[in-house]
Amino acid sequence: MFLMLKNTKVLYFNLPDFTVEVLREDLLPFFLRSNIKKTSNIKDILYNVQTVKSYLSSRMLSLSRDNAKKIYAAFQIPQVDSIDNRVSICIKCKGVSIQDSYWVQEENESSVWESINIRQNKLKDIIDLSLGGFSPTITTSIICPELTTKGLFRKGWVRMGDILYLLKSDKTKECVNTKMEVLASEILECFDNAIDSITYFSDMKNMMDGEGQVSICKNFVGEDYSFVEAWEFMDYCRRLGINYREYCMERWGAEFASIPVLDYIIVNTDRHTQNYGFMMNNDTGEIEHLAPLFDFNCALVADYFAHDARDTLSQMFNTAETLRELAYQFKDQAKVVFNEDKFMKVVGRNGDYKYIFEQVYARIQELGLA
Repeated sequence: MFLMLKNTKVLYFNLPDFTVEVLREDLLPFFLRSNIKKTSNIKDILYNVQTVKSYLSSRMLSLSRDNAKKIYAAFQIPQVDSIDNRVSICIKCKGVSIQDSYWVQEENESSVWESINIRQNKLKDIIDLSLGGFSPTITTSIICPELTTKGLFRKGWVRMGDILYLLKSDKTKECVNTKMEVLASEILECFDNAIDSITYFSDMKNMMDGEGQVSICKNFVGEDYSFVEAWEFMDYCRRLGINYREYCMERWGAEFASIPVLDYIIVNTDRHTQNYGFMMNNDTGEIEHLAPLFDFNCALVADYFAHDARDTLSQMFNTAETLRELAYQFKDQAKVVFNEDKFMKVVGRNGDYKYIFEQVYARIQELGLA
């Protein structure tokens, strides 16, 4: 089998025969780059096979996600959350994901990227199942974005016109996480000279447990770039002896520094290393810029429940630093500019959240931005 980047073969692997061969090191996923041993030592051979298995497994939907078991049932997939089962699923569904342009091709297969690219071709729409939780029905096409969309909240993809949208919701009685995601994205639009962030809108949708609120955002990955999750690039830097934090600051400076500052302002307790990252040029394999910030459904929730979460551990670097500590560490390098006029318009549109806005503004003042 081949791991492909669009129509370029980047890796050959035959797991039953314990064979792994790098074809294009410069275009490999960062999970595999500088991570395949080039010796015939039996330990290295086994290491390579396990590494490829781990990569393929990492692309797949976890059974821990809301409605995941129903998705597995619809595709007649064994509900076993093991590496080998996930690898098997990945190979069957060709590992096709909306977030990048990697996929798995059989050795004698004639398929090309253009025929299976789910960003360009018709989706197998199972959003009533993946988002709404309705009972599964048997489906035949296993090339489906729901199998490679990560995260624990209920979600699903739909195409409206030529644009893909991700719809998300949560199980709280008042859809708190969903409402706060939309509000957080509005607040982030009040800051200039900062990293771009995804805009979320709100709508209502029928669910198995009644009508619920959903957040909606556009897909931000196109055909020229692939999204690389932070943990993947972080591990790559570690293998090469590169200081990840220093490298990111040297490359992206104030833009990168604005991430922990903005997360502190919206008290985002879920900026783990799958929830931010970078955009890789599909032609060169080079990371060229930061991905926009996304996934805010844990932001502002502490404020909503009047809980002080400023000293919650940040997950951005997998260190013992808190949200507040990281914000103070990066605030002078961030160069973030607060637009108070925009902020007051957001306040005016959301009169029910007076306490939340008070807390947000207090953190803005605390950082010296207002």
